[in-house]
Amino acid sequence: MATACFNTGKGNSSDYEDYDPEDFYEVTGRLIENRLSYHFPKTNIIYYEYFLEKETPLKGSEENIKPHLKKGEKFIVLVHKKDSCISFFGYTDPRFRKNSFQKVKARK
Repeated sequence: MATACFNTGKGNSSDYEDYDPEDFYEVTGRLIENRLSYHFPKTNIIYYEYFLEKETPLKGSEENIKPHLKKGEKFIVLVHKKDSCISFFGYTDPRFRKNSFQKVKARK
């Protein structure tokens, strides 16, 4: 049986800024869900999975993410080198969007 963790990103007690950037490496993640928070002011919350090649990918979430992503869209996740349950939204990689565009274009 595979184990998984659920990191809550900015909902956690620490932010990415609390760490040394050298403590992280990049992996591919995929958006599971985009949602607005229940508290005021409303903020965007993303739920994502990473280590996509695993039988049970790890999951995370983060608030106040500016880029609007669609369900299934891939992006870069920053994962802590010593604790893979600590992860944060990294950035959208233009190569993922280009590949997605090319797949849609090929279907036409």
